[in-house]
Amino acid sequence: MASHETSQDNPSLDRTRRRGVLAAAVGTIVEYYDLTVYAYLAVVVSPLFFPGDDPTASLLASLAVFASAYLMRPIGGIYFGRLGDRRGRKRALLVSVLLMGVGSLLMALLPTYETAGILAPILLVVARLVQGFSAGGELGGALTYVYETVGPKRKGLGASFVALGSNSGFALAAIAVGTVSALTTEPQMSSWGWRIPFLLGVPLLLFCLWTRTRIEEPEQFTDAAAKDDIAKAPLTELLRTHPKQVLQVFGLGVAQNATGYMVLTYMAIHLVREGGFDRTAVTWTTALIIVVIALLMPVAGLLVDRFGSVPVAAVGLVGSGLLAYPMMSLMGGHGLGVAALAFFVFALGTPLIQVATAPLFPSLFNSRVRLTGVALGFNLATIATGGTAAYIATWLIDRTGNSLSPAWFLAGSCLIGIVTLLSIRTVTYGGARAAVRVESPDGVHTPAGR
Repeated sequence: MASHETSQDNPSLDRTRRRGVLAAAVGTIVEYYDLTVYAYLAVVVSPLFFPGDDPTASLLASLAVFASAYLMRPIGGIYFGRLGDRRGRKRALLVSVLLMGVGSLLMALLPTYETAGILAPILLVVARLVQGFSAGGELGGALTYVYETVGPKRKGLGASFVALGSNSGFALAAIAVGTVSALTTEPQMSSWGWRIPFLLGVPLLLFCLWTRTRIEEPEQFTDAAAKDDIAKAPLTELLRTHPKQVLQVFGLGVAQNATGYMVLTYMAIHLVREGGFDRTAVTWTTALIIVVIALLMPVAGLLVDRFGSVPVAAVGLVGSGLLAYPMMSLMGGHGLGVAALAFFVFALGTPLIQVATAPLFPSLFNSRVRLTGVALGFNLATIATGGTAAYIATWLIDRTGNSLSPAWFLAGSCLIGIVTLLSIRTVTYGGARAAVRVESPDGVHTPAGR
């Protein structure tokens, strides 16, 4: 079978794999750029859609809208999981990114409360729900596609480009917002400047659609379709045959989302509100840190292929949990340079956790329900600690009066991830001397992707 061929035996197979990884990575750039621009603009748009005398209440309302998109993610995950597990991975990837583009365009054209009254925040929520529904299928689809496309010795490296894509989306969002903020005055930013970053997502969308129309279905799926070995009801079959694995994805996803979204969405807010630093300077600092972290993703992928997912994830989880409090304590009162260094040190756990879990998630499921399983477990976790991370952190500070209280939320989430990791008995390995191995539902160890 072609799945046993190497790139040396078949150069076209290597090109197909590279094209597939590129398409998956570019799509996650678009998805997470569009999804995250709003987070970086939260301080700007909150009074435009939620005017009031209490700026904290206004910001919390704006962050609640940001979180509302994540309520749609499990629904989107179920829909795109069914679409991908029944009709093909390629179709799911195309539809998800197209819907995200529609949601982002709606965001750019929204009227404000001043011009439309209560209709403005309602339309804002609708646009975010469309984006959340779309995002529900993106990461699960991209991870599944790459896992089934790359060779057995490079599943960590291949998956790292999906993580690179998602973090690049966050970085591009920060760069776009920072650039527009630097080139406009505060009145201009509040009037029309905030719309520009949303519009900049359109060219990215067109490029992504072009790359994804050129990819092929993974051979594993086409073989299953030819044999009519396709789940008729993926969700029902998933819950019957893989309940433990869904919980494992959820537990690890809780830790991954808490650490990732605190780095990617909340720390910028924290440095402005609690540290008292200039918003534009913080935006550029955040963008620089995220770019460096994103570039470390392939390095983490090589570590996963060398040592396995579980050991690499364990290092990232333990490190992030232990460093949360001391690093956050350095983010205020010591100057922006010290705060940025502390931010960066804490963020170093992100590539280890994200890349280690990227091939581990799909390895827990068989191909019949793989996309549905990854999407459902991960999206439920994203609701718990992903889109809500900035809201929870802001709420904790408001309720406790302690600017370091979000660190306990981070440490607790990492503990959940560590406990979950201990329940996964099969270690995923890669490299020249050992094929990646996973545990099939009946307990028999087989090469990954088979």
